[in-house]
Amino acid sequence: MHFPTGLNTKRDGAGEDLRRLSVEVRLPRISCVSGAINRQLAILTVVVGSIGGVPQVLSQSTVTDAVRSTVTAEMGDVGGTFFGQPPDPRKTRRYYIAAEPELWDYAPSGRDEICGTVLPPDLATGRQESKVRYVQYTNDTFRTRVIANPSLGIMGPVLRGVVGEFLAVTFLNRASQPLSMHPHGVKYDKDSEGAYYRPGPGRGAAVGPGGRFTYVWRLDEAAGPKAGGPASQGWLYHSHVQGDEDTQLGLIGCIIVTDAARARPDGTPADVDREFAALFMIFDESGLGADEQERLEYGLAADSGPMAWARAQQRIELGSRYAINGRVFGNLPGFDVNEGERVRWYLFALGSELDFHTAHWHGLRVVEEGRRRTDVVELLPATMKVADMLADNPGTWLFHCHVAEHMREGMFTRLVVYPKEAVGADRSPGRAFLGLPSARASMRLEKAEAALNFTAKPAWADVRIVGAATVFEAFPAFKETIRVQMGRKAVVFTPDRRGMAQVPGATLKIRNADGSGVVRGGMLEFELRLEGESWAAELRECGANPATELAVTLTMGIGLARHSMTARINCRTAN
Repeated sequence: MHFPTGLNTKRDGAGEDLRRLSVEVRLPRISCVSGAINRQLAILTVVVGSIGGVPQVLSQSTVTDAVRSTVTAEMGDVGGTFFGQPPDPRKTRRYYIAAEPELWDYAPSGRDEICGTVLPPDLATGRQESKVRYVQYTNDTFRTRVIANPSLGIMGPVLRGVVGEFLAVTFLNRASQPLSMHPHGVKYDKDSEGAYYRPGPGRGAAVGPGGRFTYVWRLDEAAGPKAGGPASQGWLYHSHVQGDEDTQLGLIGCIIVTDAARARPDGTPADVDREFAALFMIFDESGLGADEQERLEYGLAADSGPMAWARAQQRIELGSRYAINGRVFGNLPGFDVNEGERVRWYLFALGSELDFHTAHWHGLRVVEEGRRRTDVVELLPATMKVADMLADNPGTWLFHCHVAEHMREGMFTRLVVYPKEAVGADRSPGRAFLGLPSARASMRLEKAEAALNFTAKPAWADVRIVGAATVFEAFPAFKETIRVQMGRKAVVFTPDRRGMAQVPGATLKIRNADGSGVVRGGMLEFELRLEGESWAAELRECGANPATELAVTLTMGIGLARHSMTARINCRTAN
């Protein structure tokens, strides 16, 4: 508590003393930067006096400094400029990102994938927690999600460009509290800072529920890598309304900036063959907010005292999740490379004073920031580093934090180096590099094949397609129609609670609908069968022949979302 900010004395008509006392009250460490801004500052004005010689509080008033949304749903998008001017569209990369609630699973397999053992009891019963994440969409309708890279885990989509370009990011807040996108390393004006603090927060500082705002960031020379070092640089972005409370929700992503002189035509760095991003962070799932922890620590809570603080510390310890990209105990997939590949790691850390990490690779070495050869890289909160690796040692290797407690608590995963003679990791640019436009698909196919008999009377076709398409979290498949079109022929399904639907000549099975018909995890997995004379006629019209591959447009409308891709169907003669 601070000293009084003002003291005025006067007498009323009855001759009693009246004193107006303004007191500024600040709770320790609670601020717009560290969290709980809605309780950051309270100005308490108290009128005290004496009536009949007895001290009295005659009146009081309180003014709190609460977060006020700088953008509301009713305002529309008031962003999209850089120092008052729209960016050059020829030099601008556009992204559409929403903040959406999600039930996050720290260990989807339910076990320690590295040691082959069960999870610790506190984690086994608390794997899933409510989060808010950045999710990428295909356009400004925000209807069709982009498939997320599984190796990124809880991290949001990668934003990337080359020096001299702009990033224009349209942000939609689908959560229940003001949020933002605050970038590190790039150049921005006040409106695109994405951070809420006084005086005069910018327009994009606190986007309210249902609001949207287009941030514009310039990738100037200072945002890119230095000459003589790696050809690309990694930066963090995160929500910055309630400080660390926002990042604890999972609102974190990264930006990659490539030197224009050392970039391929698609903007990827020419000095490497593959990229990964790894965020080392301890997530607090204790359920104790920042303000509650402060009250307990400073003895301000109703039940404060040594035992209360000790119980709080135990609760925080049991609720800590020592994660790489939001996964623990080897549950993060996707760190797969091929022997001989040059691999760039963008390493990040966020969190509290406990988040001192040492990223360590078994069996392999890296060059940190183009200077030091090592197999351990030190990370502090908000650290952003680049480490380059030559994948010269085939095998399955451990990748982990080398701090002893962090290892015990599951801050590890695996890295696979496939030998040259193996099929190995996908080498296509969209799979090998992060955030490329070519990877912004909303649907993928695992299998597409057709058995054809064009000589029969009538002709016959049996098409089987297995794949997955993006949907909203906790998607009620039984409440939505699903329209499938191949070529010019279309059918409409209405799945039941088992995820099954059938119409003449077509069957749909949703493979991952739960017992109530709900799809979780953001991906709807399906099996599609199209058979009969009418489909044979359509495939023949599209140019199908046995023993060839047919490229045909496949479109799926799932609710309001529209997914479209070129399906490559392996055709054969029916038995």
